[in-house]
Amino acid sequence: MAERKSTRPRNATLSRLLASFAALSAIMVAGHVALNDTFSTLREKTYDLYQASAPIPLDFSQVAVVTIDEASLRAYGRWPWPRRQVAEVVDAITQSGVAAVGLDLFFSEPQGGPDGDASDAALAEALLRAPSVLAMSLDPNAGPLDIESKAGWTVVGLDPNAAAAVQGGIAPLPAFADASAGLGIVRTLPGRDGVIRHVPLVWAETRDGTDVRLWPTLALDLLRVAQGEASYTLRLEGVATDAVRAGGATVPLGEDGRIRIVDTTVRVPHVSAKDLLENGPSDALAGRVVVLAVDVAGVDQYHLTARGGHRLGADIHALLLAQMLNGRYLFEAPHARWIERGLFVGGALALLIILTAFSRRPFLAVLFSGPVILAPVAVGAVAYASRNLLLDGVQPAAGLLIMGAAGGYMLYREAERRRGVLQKQFSQFLSPEVVKRLAETDTAAALKVEDREITAMLVDMRGFTAMSGQLGAEKAVTVVNHFLAIASREIFAREGTVDKFMGDAVLAFWNAPLEVSDHADRAIDCAQAIIASVAASNPQLEAQGLPAIECVAAIESGVCSVGNMGTEQRVDYTAIGPTINTTSRLEGETKKMGQKMLIGPTAAGLSKRGLTALGEVELRGVEGPVTVYGPTAA
Repeated sequence: MAERKSTRPRNATLSRLLASFAALSAIMVAGHVALNDTFSTLREKTYDLYQASAPIPLDFSQVAVVTIDEASLRAYGRWPWPRRQVAEVVDAITQSGVAAVGLDLFFSEPQGGPDGDASDAALAEALLRAPSVLAMSLDPNAGPLDIESKAGWTVVGLDPNAAAAVQGGIAPLPAFADASAGLGIVRTLPGRDGVIRHVPLVWAETRDGTDVRLWPTLALDLLRVAQGEASYTLRLEGVATDAVRAGGATVPLGEDGRIRIVDTTVRVPHVSAKDLLENGPSDALAGRVVVLAVDVAGVDQYHLTARGGHRLGADIHALLLAQMLNGRYLFEAPHARWIERGLFVGGALALLIILTAFSRRPFLAVLFSGPVILAPVAVGAVAYASRNLLLDGVQPAAGLLIMGAAGGYMLYREAERRRGVLQKQFSQFLSPEVVKRLAETDTAAALKVEDREITAMLVDMRGFTAMSGQLGAEKAVTVVNHFLAIASREIFAREGTVDKFMGDAVLAFWNAPLEVSDHADRAIDCAQAIIASVAASNPQLEAQGLPAIECVAAIESGVCSVGNMGTEQRVDYTAIGPTINTTSRLEGETKKMGQKMLIGPTAAGLSKRGLTALGEVELRGVEGPVTVYGPTAA
């Protein structure tokens, strides 16, 4: 069957869908760019989910935390302890053979009391005997720092004076600072939601607004001291290759100069200060980098981390140390934002193709759209699991879900529009059930002109012209409407298409717009039903004072051009071709042959019914005699 209609309506639908998709995609990408800071919190939640779902294991064999815990305070008194007591803990840690010990404690004021000076001196001596690192903090509200850095800095590619710096801070007493091997910052920077996910490894402090000094974080300086190094090498230019080197360890900083905390489920090894004070040095600390801290609620601060738990500050230092010692880091993928937007745009294009291809098969559209929508989530999960790279697949997936819903809605509206066109155009030609089926299958098929094999049927009232002159207009219309109602009912019951009403005749055909394999038999059965119904309803007419009527039918099959035809002012769904002309001329032969139904040779050849040859007729416009058939008498 040759289709002969332009695909312009289909292309127009695709153009509208494409334009709407492109506009919505552009708006969403622009919003993602403009509201990047707003979306950053949601992005961090996705990264938290990665760590919660598949925590990264860390090796703490080189790290430990010594805690002044509740048991220690019950045994040796409430905090703050005399510094002589702290010195005993530091000595016990040192004698355990540690690589370095960091005191996550502030000693910025002298100890009071009559024994204060001696107690401070004892702690200073303990710090001098140990590979110790003391905590300090940068604070813009504090006074200037009067201590010197313990480490030298070699800066590659960045002028330290160009760095954003904090003026002032809190430092240990000079005696303690002089006695220690290192000084490290312990300041934290939680996110908007209060979660600590990143820690700057390098801090900048300014003096007099011009001179800038660099300070390491406590964990970084512990790494340096543990290796016996005197200085750092720093590259910090806001690029992915930024890093800080301490001895044999090179720690990547990412593009923001910070290290992301790996919030592992592996427990950080803890040793109670009480055990050290009572039992002396511990073999469990030998060779490790140790952090000393107070682990008592209300004394030290606990921090909310990525997996939703609260950690002691010393545990966070231990996490950072374990990461640096084992080389386990979490960084965003290079150009992560553009990868996210690329996943969204690529997915939107795939959704457009899927929704267009399966616009009339909602189940398949949803089935194939699901993997496309979830693909960014899978990409992000694989990047995290295989390479410890962070990529937010949730935001692209959420955008694709919106796109899919919008596209589905647009296709739904388009389907409703086409369904409305069909109902308006075909309700007069087809039964409501057929119109519904047509709208649910392929509405485009109903709107094209094509060459298709059909079976045409022409049913005509016999003798109506003479009768109408005697009845008058009103009664004649009543009789005609009675006949047309019977014909339409029987045609619609067999899923036929009413081509047109021609006064006292009805032209119908089968196998268009919906295909039916037994179109010839349906036409024959319909003609018999109309003839029988007309005869059976004659008593009703006679009861109204109207004459009885009878009708004849002609049927033939063949290839015709079927579809919407007409002008801009009027369009009808109709069939044209030799088969229609042959059917009309066969109807004229019924009176000559005294038959109520004549069936052409092509329809007879397609029929599976028992038919009887009635003879041959000569039809105008048809070369040679034509054999005609009728139903075999029961």
